[in-house]
Amino acid sequence: MYTDLLAQFEEYLVAAGLAPTTITNYLADLRRFAQWWAEAQNENVSLLAATADDIRRYRRDMARWGWAAATINRRLQGVRKFFSFAVTAGLLPTNPAAEVSRVDEKRSAPSRILTPAELSRLLAAVRSNSGSQSRRDYALLYVLVETGIKVSELVDLRLEDLELRVGEGYLFVGTSLATGGRCLPIGPAVCAALRNYLRVRAPAPGVTHLFLNREGRPISPRTVQRLVSTYARAAGLTGVSAHTLRQTFAYTAMEESGNRQAVARLLGLRGVPRYVPVGEKAVVSKSTP
Repeated sequence: MYTDLLAQFEEYLVAAGLAPTTITNYLADLRRFAQWWAEAQNENVSLLAATADDIRRYRRDMARWGWAAATINRRLQGVRKFFSFAVTAGLLPTNPAAEVSRVDEKRSAPSRILTPAELSRLLAAVRSNSGSQSRRDYALLYVLVETGIKVSELVDLRLEDLELRVGEGYLFVGTSLATGGRCLPIGPAVCAALRNYLRVRAPAPGVTHLFLNREGRPISPRTVQRLVSTYARAAGLTGVSAHTLRQTFAYTAMEESGNRQAVARLLGLRGVPRYVPVGEKAVVSKSTP
């Protein structure tokens, strides 16, 4: 089926009188998309079944692979041209790629965005650690991955900032609107990781911080950064820092929701990051569950 579509697409491009180089590029772009599509599907599904959301995921993955915005836009144009052919040939009623916007070439892309598979490898590297602090490290990294909070916010978390419920929970970050205070939801897996850590958290009279070092004192930002780097190396990942996890959370949340205000609230932003253009800011205070 794919081979037939490729041949028909080539005939369409030739009939349109396009330059040979342009035709070669369009065919190459379609082959790349077809390879991604085949890997993304659990079964042999026709390219014609791709939706606008599928093509947006392709655009997101291209950004994660480190392709330049101009390259992403060119390859999207090849995909758009293919679906335009499909409409002309009567194979589809509409062009799903027409709904997918171009990447802003004037805005710098994040230096590093982790894929879901890479995030899984990172957490797996922590789980494989048999050290005495493994439960703490797993809970700590899972919080960073799932909430996108800053390291400075992570090390400031207190026991009273954590609310664990059945199947869900909340982290209360900051104290006021001016400092980006907000209430962040956390899912069952993060709650389970935190519960496991709290079971082995060493007694520390007078110390209310959530994450402690071996001496029972609040963990330092430098230690958190070191832990992220150490586990990233163990997972075979390069160029990963705690800020990478925040960038990844922001990028993924924006791609999945498309809601700039919601992403801004989750991140506690007071300005406009280069990877998530944000308009209005709003926060939830600590007293609001």
